[in-house]
Amino acid sequence: MRRFVLGVMALVAAGMPMAASARWADWPPGPTDAELEQVVRVAYTAAAAHARGNTNYFARDGVFDPLRSAVEDELGRQGLTFVNVVGEPAASLDVARLCAAEGTELRIGVNLFGDGIDLAVATDERVFSYHYEPRENAAVVVAPAAPCERG
Repeated sequence: MRRFVLGVMALVAAGMPMAASARWADWPPGPTDAELEQVVRVAYTAAAAHARGNTNYFARDGVFDPLRSAVEDELGRQGLTFVNVVGEPAASLDVARLCAAEGTELRIGVNLFGDGIDLAVATDERVFSYHYEPRENAAVVVAPAAPCERG
């Protein structure tokens, strides 16, 4: 134990970073399944708050940027700034669930009427998503983390 403590002290004295101070997203294999779920939960909470202030619409008449900004702002407030929120709406849930080329991407899709939403966070290996379509189901459909498909 003494050798370990001395070794750690030597690393600190040398100015080398310690693993405990690094963000989890910096370490392979990337975010855990629980962390992917956290990103989607935060995004959905922000999207729902945005909809409440927008006559219960996530996006209306093709206006997507306020929704995207609300989600991105809340991710920032929660310290999830490493997540890249894609700038254009996803064409479908299947497209949103494709693997990310690099990093961690959050894709947002809205239905034709603007009252339904898809949220998917993907890495180059895993994906987690929420799907809410009020004409299909009154509940949010959660797809637990799973391997993603390459596009």
